[in-house]
Amino acid sequence: MSNKGRPDMALTSKGGLPIDQAQATDHFNSPLLRALRFLVSIPVRDLFHFEKHLLFARVFPYTMAGYARLSNTYDLARSCEEKGLEGAFVECGVWRGGMAGVMAYVAEKAGSRRKIWLLDSFEGLPEPTVKDGARAVRYASHKDSGRLAGIGKCVGTLEVVENVLFSVLGLDQRCIVLDKGWFQLTLPKARERIGTIALLRLDADRYESTKVCLENLYDQVISRGYVIIDDYGHWEGCREAVDSFLSDRQIDVRMVETDETGMYFRKP
Repeated sequence: MSNKGRPDMALTSKGGLPIDQAQATDHFNSPLLRALRFLVSIPVRDLFHFEKHLLFARVFPYTMAGYARLSNTYDLARSCEEKGLEGAFVECGVWRGGMAGVMAYVAEKAGSRRKIWLLDSFEGLPEPTVKDGARAVRYASHKDSGRLAGIGKCVGTLEVVENVLFSVLGLDQRCIVLDKGWFQLTLPKARERIGTIALLRLDADRYESTKVCLENLYDQVISRGYVIIDDYGHWEGCREAVDSFLSDRQIDVRMVETDETGMYFRKP
């Protein structure tokens, strides 16, 4: 893997603070403060992009991402539509459906009728392993067996996601596939049905979860398609899984930093 364009990313919280600092200041956070941080992060170039703002306002309660990562997903999905890239939009790790809603909205607005595949346990994060690092193990109450069982963190139920997609956003159910289960169990069966992929978004958090997503789906991403890694600067296990996969496969990509935690690249 080339280091060309690779961000030198410190591990941070999804809000952009270093993880230990973020954990120490969680009690100062509130929905209002998060909304204010979101508003002040809007770049000048997007000030009058009202369609974006209206969409993001609707999905804001259903995502942990800030403006930069929401905007990046929106822009890459639009790029796929404008360039006529074939293949599905796929998200592994849906949480409450905010990012999934952005991708599906862009596709529906473009009239492409492309499939949106959304895969998640809908039971929250599984147990980490030692490859995920000490912070992840502490976050999981010191569990490190890698067992496919929820730890009670980052839980977004299937019912909440369906409400966001089909009630809040009013999207066409015929274009959206919700696949429930742990990636290690669902992806080997789902990948053939998914077919080619134009945009692959991974929010898998764990080393093993990220690794199995790449092993099962990367080859189906079309040439010049997009791969988004939501947690590259957030969880060290995710970062290690991506780096190892690209290095082992001798894949040379230019990584583009979205914010302190997220990045994306185009498949060569």
